[in-house]
Order: sequence, then structure tokens, then C-alpha cells
Amino acid sequence: MIPTAALPLDAATPYPPLGKKIKALFVWPKIPNSFWAFTGMLELLPEKVVMPPLGLITVAALCPPEWTLRLVDEAVEDLTDDDLRWADLVMVGGMEVQKTGLQNVLARARSFGRRTIVGGPYASSEPARMLKLADHVVVGEPDEVFGEIAAELEAGTAKRHYEIIDKPDVTHTPVPRFDLLKLNSYASMSIQFSRGCPFQCEFCDIIILYGRKPRTKLPQQVTAELDALLKLGWMKQVFIVDDNFIGNHARALELCVELEKWQKAHGFPVMFYTEASMDLAKKTALVDAMVRANFFYVFLGIESPSTESLQETRKFQNLAVDPVSCIDLLHEKGLWVTGGFIVGFDSDTDDIFDRQIEFIERTAIPWALLNSLHAMPRTALYERMQKEGRLLEESEHHSGDTNPPNFRTKLAPAVMLRGQAKTLAAIYEPKAFFARAWRSMESWKIKKNQRAARQPNAAGIAAIVARSIWHQGVKSSYKRYYWNYLFKILTHYVFNSPKLWMAATIMISGHHFIPYSREVVASIERAAVRVESAQELVPVPVGK
Repeated sequence: MIPTAALPLDAATPYPPLGKKIKALFVWPKIPNSFWAFTGMLELLPEKVVMPPLGLITVAALCPPEWTLRLVDEAVEDLTDDDLRWADLVMVGGMEVQKTGLQNVLARARSFGRRTIVGGPYASSEPARMLKLADHVVVGEPDEVFGEIAAELEAGTAKRHYEIIDKPDVTHTPVPRFDLLKLNSYASMSIQFSRGCPFQCEFCDIIILYGRKPRTKLPQQVTAELDALLKLGWMKQVFIVDDNFIGNHARALELCVELEKWQKAHGFPVMFYTEASMDLAKKTALVDAMVRANFFYVFLGIESPSTESLQETRKFQNLAVDPVSCIDLLHEKGLWVTGGFIVGFDSDTDDIFDRQIEFIERTAIPWALLNSLHAMPRTALYERMQKEGRLLEESEHHSGDTNPPNFRTKLAPAVMLRGQAKTLAAIYEPKAFFARAWRSMESWKIKKNQRAARQPNAAGIAAIVARSIWHQGVKSSYKRYYWNYLFKILTHYVFNSPKLWMAATIMISGHHFIPYSREVVASIERAAVRVESAQELVPVPVGK
């Protein structure tokens, strides 16, 4: 076999066949630290990472049975030279936030002469860039055509670039290869029910990648995936990763009815969480069904308290409900709420940061993800910024934690940065964080069927408690607020296991959010100083 590295990426000659018994190595690049990586929290837990690479293990299930498969999640273990020597084919996926790691994996694989193929959200958004790094690039969802791609890889007729336009029928998507994962390394497991979203938010690439017509699996497919996890011994949290679980709310309701039956049949072995749009509060029958199926919490794309900004970005579903009443209702009905927020819209004025802080405090959301607006390739926002000549040169963008928007905002750059730093400092100030955490517990009304995720054994719990007390209750700068919060949850919820579990989870998450927010604020403030200095150096035009 000719080593792949010996062939230029623009080679006109076909790649050599790989044969029928391919050894395929799936690699998931490590995601850089961010608010939602929960890195600090994981220092107190036995697990190494929050969730697994569902996309890769789904593609693994599409591979021919003759292939030998291996998976390396770089958040769990290092990718070794021996791994690469073993493989005939290195299969990589990732999001934009992983692009540096993705590029590094591809470069290492090619340095060993290994064939490389890349897919997933980032490759689908930036195929031209990936074609400079990988032998084969797959754009789109490969569910229905991967068998053909596999056959062409085996025969030596594989194309450099696969562009999949059609959206697959996910009712035929097989059970992901959960068996390839080191399950004990994950705090929660991931499954998918639907792809696509019916809304038209200007900044969102989900509707570009997966379409505006939600496609759903059958309830029996989802329960089959849960059966597979249960067989492997998984009895903890399960994240339904849909970008909008209620995109097709009628199908979501059908699923929840079946999930309740499955839970009852198996003794409620898992608890669920997911993402949804704000109009979930209008679907009260669905909310009730979710709670009966043992959903504990939901992430909402709240984005902004500014109606003008929501109208600008075409987030009309958030305008159909009062956001405060929506969150109050969900808490009352049994779903704890976390949310995402964005600054940088054209309609934002310099008071938006105070308004965001006020809203987050008013609704008592402890885990508040604050992003700066980013124009993702192929989105309506990207096209508008490109047309208006407002796109900036590419910069490293990591979940909005430290980076300003990649276009010229109506707000001055220094105002954006200072405002973002101010907001993060305010919402993750220890006193404010633990106060919101407690208020959220008071407003969250659990129902009798809701059951916490399976706990570690007594020794495992003791180890977590000891690490929390040492790092948070002894060494931290916020120990006063930690002990006050811990005393409250022990005196109020020691015999209420769902509340105790959620309250304790939020408590130990403070070991991530509080110190990490300080790092991010410091980084943003350094960037603001650089921006202000650059502005001072700009010469004033003559005559002004």
C-alpha cells in the first residue's frame, strides 16, 4: 500500500484501495476549556468529561461489520503514535471550537501516512479549509450514503469531497456504538431524538446544517438506545442532544409518553435533560409528560431581554411568551432552567449588560451562558455581515468566553468587551452565584415521580464530599458563601434526594464557574486594554 502522506492532497490519481477489513480509528479532538466544559467541577468528580462524541459513535454504527473500530476521545485519553500506526483510516469529526485540535489530529495522521476522512459541523461549514488538511471531506449527514462511501474507500474509488444535500430519514439510523466508549469517564451520556429546527434565528447554523423541518426518530428507536446503554451498565444522566427537543412538539410528546413507560418498566434508571425553545412553556401537556418521564432540567436559548434584539435576529418564538413567566412556569411544573444569553446585536445599546444581569438575577438562573454574537459561515447573519462589509479577519473563537464578535458591532469594541467582563463578573461573583442557586432551588417544584441520577457508592460520595470541602470549603476565596449554602441544603433537603442531588451539583459547579469566570474576565479586560490602546493610536484626520 502507498502511504497516504506520499500523495498530495490535490492528487489527480486515485487513492489506493484500503481493502475490505479496514482498521478505522475514530478521533474526537479535545474541546478547549469553556463555561460549559465544567472543567473545575470535574476535578471534584470521578468522571473526566461531561459527555461523549455522539456523532462519531453514530457514524461508527454505519461502518461495515468487517471493519475493526477503535475510538479515542482526547478529553479522556491521549492519542498515541501506536494508535495511529494501528489504523488504516483515521476518521475525525468536530465543531468550530475544536478546529485547532482537529487540524492537529489530521496533521499527525498524515505524518504517519494514514488515510484521513473528516466530517461533522465544522467540515460541513468550511469544506474548502478541510480539503487542505484531509484526504476526504464529508459535508452533510452521511446516514443513508455512508455504505457507499465505505465501499469506495475499500475499492480505491473514494472521492476527495462528498457533498450530501438530502436530509436522511433518521428512522433508519442505527443504535450508536456506545460500546466503543470508556463509559466510566463520562458524567452523562448522549442520545439524539431529532435533527433540525423550525425557527429562523439569523445567527443559527443548525437550520443550515440540519434544515428547518425537524426529523425525528421513532420512540422505539430511542428506547432501543436506552436499552443498549442499560445493558452496558449506564444508570446516570442522559442528555437528549437535540438543538430544539420540541421542534416537533407532537412527536416529542409521543416520545415522552413512551419514555415514562420505559422508566416504569426498568425502575427509573436514568434522568434526562435537554435543550428547547422558550415556547416550551406554552406546551403544558408536553412539560408534564417530560417531568413524568424524569426530565430534571432544560437549557433554553433565552438570548436577550431586549425585544428589539430578538426581533432583529428573528427569534420570534421568544417574543411569543413573557420570558420571566415562562421560567416561573417551568420551575413550578418541575423543570429546572438553565439558559444561554447573547450580546452584540445591532439593536443592543450600552445598557444591555445591566439588563442581562438584572434578568439573570430576577429569574435565578445559576448556570447562565453569556456569549458574544458570532457570525457562523453560511448563516443569514454571516451573509448580512459580508454584504455590509462588516466581517473581520478570522480570529480564534472559543464559545464566546473571551472573544468579541467576528464582525464590526454597532457598540464600540471596547464597550462590548468591558460590558461582557462586567456581566460575567457580576453573575459569577460568589455571593450572587450561591444566592441564585438557592433561589432556583426554592422555586423549582419537583414532582413525586422525579428521581435523581444514580449516585456513586458510599465511598465514592465520601470522596466527592471530601474534595469539595477541601477545595471549596477550605482553600477557596468564597468559602463563607459555600458553607452558608451547604448548611441550607442540608437542613432543607437532606431527605429530598432530587433536590439534594441538584443542589449539590450546583454547589460543586461553583468550583468551575467562579474561578473560570475570573480567568475569562481578566482575559477580556486585557483585550479591552489592547483595543483602547489601538484606538488611541489612530490618527485624527486633518480638519476634524
